[in-house]
Amino acid sequence: MAAAVKDMFPEARFGVGPVIENGCYYDFILPRTLIPEDLPLLEEKIVALLKRNLIFKVQEVTFERAIEIFTELKQPLKLELLNDLATRGTTSMSQEEAETIGIDLLNLKITIYRLEDEDTGEDLFVDLCRGPHIKSVQELGKLGFKLDKFSGSYWRGDQKRNIKMQRIYALVFNTQSDLNNFLYQREEAQKRDHRLLGQQLEIFTIHEEVGAGLPLYLPKGGLIRRTLESYCWQEAKKAGYQYVYTPHIGKSDLFARSGHLDHYRDGMYAPIEMINLKGEGKDETGKGEVFYLKPMNCPMHHYIYLYKPRSYRDLPYRLYEYGTVYRYEESGVLTGLIRVRGFTQNDAHVYCTPEQLTEVIGEAINRFTRAYKDIGITDYKIRFSLPDFENDKEKYGEETQEWRDSIRDMRKALDALGVDYYDAIGEAAFYGPKIDFQVKNVNGKEDTLSTIQVDYSIAPKFNITYKDKDGKDKVPVIIHMALMGSIDRFMAFMLEMTGGRLPFWLAPEQVRILTINDQVEDYVRQIKSVLDSIVLMKPLKYNELRYTIDNNNESLSKKIREAELQKIPVILIVGPKDIEAHEISVRMQNKEEKVKLEDLKNWLESI
Repeated sequence: MAAAVKDMFPEARFGVGPVIENGCYYDFILPRTLIPEDLPLLEEKIVALLKRNLIFKVQEVTFERAIEIFTELKQPLKLELLNDLATRGTTSMSQEEAETIGIDLLNLKITIYRLEDEDTGEDLFVDLCRGPHIKSVQELGKLGFKLDKFSGSYWRGDQKRNIKMQRIYALVFNTQSDLNNFLYQREEAQKRDHRLLGQQLEIFTIHEEVGAGLPLYLPKGGLIRRTLESYCWQEAKKAGYQYVYTPHIGKSDLFARSGHLDHYRDGMYAPIEMINLKGEGKDETGKGEVFYLKPMNCPMHHYIYLYKPRSYRDLPYRLYEYGTVYRYEESGVLTGLIRVRGFTQNDAHVYCTPEQLTEVIGEAINRFTRAYKDIGITDYKIRFSLPDFENDKEKYGEETQEWRDSIRDMRKALDALGVDYYDAIGEAAFYGPKIDFQVKNVNGKEDTLSTIQVDYSIAPKFNITYKDKDGKDKVPVIIHMALMGSIDRFMAFMLEMTGGRLPFWLAPEQVRILTINDQVEDYVRQIKSVLDSIVLMKPLKYNELRYTIDNNNESLSKKIREAELQKIPVILIVGPKDIEAHEISVRMQNKEEKVKLEDLKNWLESI
């Protein structure tokens, strides 16, 4: 690619060109701004180069000789890298820069590669590179590649220097078939992007005057979220959880005690000094009480546990809340509902004896897997996230008996259920092992969707205890659970996984009635009467049917198209002939059948 760019723009100045996932990129200073039509032209040049007898020649030179070579080549950016290496070593460089350059710092030996035409001896491109390389382009065989896109960048990421560059990305795969599969999957992923679907289906919006990373749920999004929340709470209630509410802010002392101010201060919003606009609320020193928006719900749940003394008879003590938390994410990482600054967790905390740990975890795993089935998530793995005492002592400290006991009991629960799981060393939280439900997103990357975490460290900080059978104070095991993790992120995943076609029980609009003409109004009233009598009982109980009527003066084909664009699961089409037959045409994802009016209730309840 670099050789093709040099051929097209002989005066190009080259930055760095590292390998990245699914290919590579290279940064250039070019005499003009690239346009989309340039990429096919460069691809043609690359194809032509691949047909020539080109070889890669490695050359180890002194620092002085390297300076001479890149001075002759008129490549000032390469000279800057060399000089930085000589004066400050690789610490002066980004990871991408350091990984693309070959150098022996002790002897200041530089590795240079040349792309040479073996027939003519011509050097097509010369670069600093650590290698190794293949011997010739002939070894590339039937490689699948495509110049993917270009974007603006700054030399070494430093905007202050204002050295503007252009970055060209290339996709590279072993075969053309692999490349085609990747391009197809990416196109499908783009269609399923929850940000696109969120606008198309009127699920949520983000407005700059409200604030970046602070989503507003539109009525349909509100229906989906409320239905999901009702289902999860219904299942948790069966297991003995009790619902609580906690405030959105708390005193600084609370978060100092929990450790959040020490470990998460950078991710928290700025402190709120409780002084009003008139200056009221100050103490004798002129200061007001300091509060923070809560980054987590757990510290407040601990004080609910501490409301009164607990004994072993009270355990397991299960708390549940849809608690909204706030974390200051950098603007560059905010992504729709996936990365936001205010999000809601279906947070659960269980306080139990060590002997109850296996039972509590087993119930949670059973409930989580049942919920995944009801929601329609089938492609997931269970990861047992464990500490790495050998290689990460700073994070995990010493291996204590509490660590050993928690790992043993959690594994016992996993084994007793007979579920498939795998160990992941080094993925545990600093305070305890955890069980993660791993799913693949539409881009093929693995995300953690649900978590069960065991925590032995927090109880002593809050003096959380219970009386055992002998009346002695004991420290309970605390388990953090979140079936949906962040509800916002969970909804994003669901939208992308289903492409917006949510399960029937969860869809914000489950049924739409389409009328062919005005002659069917009386019959539509009969259909409405049937729909109004339907209350779905699975998987969420007392789930009233949600439907609309489209009796606009439009063609039937247009009405059907609009309903399908809104991903409505069931479309009822009503015409004059249906009145005579006492039936309805039922359409589901381009499949259509006739259903008798008297059978419609049972038919819908069976979906």
